[in-house]
Amino acid sequence: MGVNILLNKMVTDYKDHKVMLADGSSISTRTFIWVSGVAGQCVGNLDAGHLGRGRRIKVDTFNRVEGLEDVFCIGDQCIVEGDKDYPNGHPQLAQVAIQQGKNLAKNLKRMAKAKPLSPFRYKNLGAMATVGRNKAVAEFAKIKMKGFGAWFMWLVVHLRSILGVRNKMVVLLNWMWNYFNYNQSLRMIFYPKKAKEIREREEREAKTHWGEDLMEQ
Repeated sequence: MGVNILLNKMVTDYKDHKVMLADGSSISTRTFIWVSGVAGQCVGNLDAGHLGRGRRIKVDTFNRVEGLEDVFCIGDQCIVEGDKDYPNGHPQLAQVAIQQGKNLAKNLKRMAKAKPLSPFRYKNLGAMATVGRNKAVAEFAKIKMKGFGAWFMWLVVHLRSILGVRNKMVVLLNWMWNYFNYNQSLRMIFYPKKAKEIREREEREAKTHWGEDLMEQ
């Protein structure tokens, strides 16, 4: 689909219509979209010692903020320390927050009855994403899918997650309408084109290097 993935690369700068990489290489482009993740907003009266990677609040396996009593944190805002499967924190997905919320609700009831708390264990239900018309990718434990089958499964899973029969019907009808009349949204991949000024600059640089090579010879 016209996408090249570069692994083990770090962007250091963007100048003169070029993305500069740490290894000295560069990528010529006029449009540069920087997506570098998210970081939490610091809470004014919370000591910096309570913050972990990405300024997420450090909690134990019960989602209890370390060093504080009766203070809990769940979802994207927290990082559970001590989980060997996720040493850098759980993925910032809705399922993590939902499962932590359910576990915390049970633990609050246990606290009220003076019962021992139940530690949180994340159950990875998989990940899905659409990348085009009739195209999607899905991963469930050791099962990986792509193409139309993954795209159809994505529709079913997201339709089931919508609350209310009426809402489900409205969303389904909207999807069907958009599918058959080709009403495209902005979730598409554009094939790359070099801007005119970039092509001209590369041509000048190529001529310069060619002239230098002739002089050396």
